[in-house]
Amino acid sequence: MRFKLAALPLMLLAATATAEEYNSITKASYQDISYDYSGFGLEQYNYEADRFNLGTTYFFDGKETLGPLKEFEYINKVTNIYGDFSHYNRGSIDSDVFTVGGEYFASNGLVLGAQLADWGEENIDTLSLGYLFTPNFLVSLEHVDNDSDNELSVNARYNHQLNATDYIGFDFYVDEEFDTRSLSSKYFTHLGGEQYLTVELGYASLDEADDYWMLGSEFFFTQRTSVGFTFDENEEFKLGMNHFFSRNFAVEAAYVSNTDSDFDYDIYQIGMTVQL
Repeated sequence: MRFKLAALPLMLLAATATAEEYNSITKASYQDISYDYSGFGLEQYNYEADRFNLGTTYFFDGKETLGPLKEFEYINKVTNIYGDFSHYNRGSIDSDVFTVGGEYFASNGLVLGAQLADWGEENIDTLSLGYLFTPNFLVSLEHVDNDSDNELSVNARYNHQLNATDYIGFDFYVDEEFDTRSLSSKYFTHLGGEQYLTVELGYASLDEADDYWMLGSEFFFTQRTSVGFTFDENEEFKLGMNHFFSRNFAVEAAYVSNTDSDFDYDIYQIGMTVQL
């Protein structure tokens, strides 16, 4: 019994020693896109496009991983600022999107957020006010102001902790006129050793369009290496892999395909992540 009690602190230390902590996450990706379109009785045509994305987030306190180096808590509770840049090119068409924003988490549970997005000919400003009722339940009110319209929405996030590692999270969204309602969920589980699994589901009910659903899963061979897939109602399929060469640097590759007979496309994507 004395041996077991003496070994307990060492066991707890071993269980927590694998977690890493970061203050910033930076991602960059490039997509090569091929379209093949023949819908609505129009003549079939093909075209190529490219997209480049660069984004970074700085957290004012450490973000601890859940085991896998790319997995963090379901509900972020750390004050942060972020910036993103996206460039899209198709023939003579070029478009850039710049986004900056941040979230502030007060000690009394109040959450304030702001985002400014420049779409070239249109600006979209977003303000949010939320309250963290418990560490596992966040409700926020969001106001989006663009050049032509204003929209108010409510978002609720809930995390149900199943045990020390596993959880199931829910995210519910509804706009002010109840025209759009969406519910998504993520399940995270530790399979043993360095192996983990995530399963994600999403469903959106839209008054002015067909309902939408998606299913995704990711399997972690180790804390650094994973493969995943997603499939959705629009017949889009994505298969990807991610690998951390060190605790700070990862690369990813993915293939996306749509099998719709009227609107086929193939996307080849490569990217990298730097976590410091």
